[in-house]
Amino acid sequence: MNTAPRPRVWQGVLACAVTAVLITAAMLWWRPRVEARGEYLAFGTRVSVQLRAPNREAADRALAAIGPLLIHDHRAWHPWEPSDLTRLNAALAEGRPHRVGRDIAGLIRAAAIGDARSDGLFNPAAGRLIAAWGFHTSQYPVRTAAPTEQQVAALRAAMPRMREIQVDAQGIVTSRRREVQLDFNGLAEGYAAAQMRQLLRAEGVDDALLYVGGFVLAMGRDGHRPWTAGVRGPGGVLGAIDLRDGEALSSSGDYQRRRAGTRQDGGHIVDTRSGRPGQASAAASVIAIDPVLADMAATALMVAGPTGFDATVRRMHLNCALLVSHEGEVLITPALRDRLRLHDGTAAGVLRLRPGADAGGCDATGGRPPIPIELPSASARRP
Repeated sequence: MNTAPRPRVWQGVLACAVTAVLITAAMLWWRPRVEARGEYLAFGTRVSVQLRAPNREAADRALAAIGPLLIHDHRAWHPWEPSDLTRLNAALAEGRPHRVGRDIAGLIRAAAIGDARSDGLFNPAAGRLIAAWGFHTSQYPVRTAAPTEQQVAALRAAMPRMREIQVDAQGIVTSRRREVQLDFNGLAEGYAAAQMRQLLRAEGVDDALLYVGGFVLAMGRDGHRPWTAGVRGPGGVLGAIDLRDGEALSSSGDYQRRRAGTRQDGGHIVDTRSGRPGQASAAASVIAIDPVLADMAATALMVAGPTGFDATVRRMHLNCALLVSHEGEVLITPALRDRLRLHDGTAAGVLRLRPGADAGGCDATGGRPPIPIELPSASARRP
């Protein structure tokens, strides 16, 4: 006797199985998430974390872990107040080796990558030049006297590069160039945001939007929508963009931190080629899947200016970038233009399309892996 189920029975079994899968998927998709927000101060700017966690305990643990991390980073990386970094700079000025924590060792390695990929437009070894222009301060506008032409010429002639600094596996930093003075302000926001992402993931948080000053990093989604951020220019927000999981938006400009009594040549980003504050650019923005690269690239584009935009985009493998000149012209890559929703009052006629580096979208990397991120030791992060 044939006892095999009839075809309709099999169809019923299959339908029940498919229904069960769909119900399970729907439950996972619509599962309740706890919304939470944290506000902090670090690097002289506001840090904001907006997240969606699986439960209140995970949200509380995640936000509680971020505070000590930012306190450590602010104190350890400060370029002029007493810090681990100023102690390192003092040792290098005396020609002595110096051991640093793994986070500062990671920053040095990341900065060397940024220097090499930008062909020196991004150069964190030039802290002496930055200090000479009065930008080692929290008080803006800067009112100290500008360096003389002779002082600028001497600093330019002795300009160190990141490739002249070595850090070994034990965190021992050495350099033959006593002129080295490290200043990590050009990558601190992106590096700290990447560290924060690691902490959030360790607590089971996959959906968050991280603001560190002019830097934004997206994780997951805002519920059933993407996270949204504004792309800034010297006159305000140029437009809005939906950020996908893992994308970082870095914005830089000369319209906030400036020297007093100057116009185009008073911004805080110094061009190490001329030895003077940059005059070519008013604002720059970069979207990339590598947060540290995005931060360094925005600074490099500010220094490159409109004439160097295309070459810098190619060298740094940027697909989503824009630059605003002091005349109001906006150079923008096609991949970013396709996603940018211009605000009312932003004239489309001032946009000038420039080619990106690679085929694809903002997540194109040119085949290069993301820059590694190091967290400080757990003991260093204790309150």
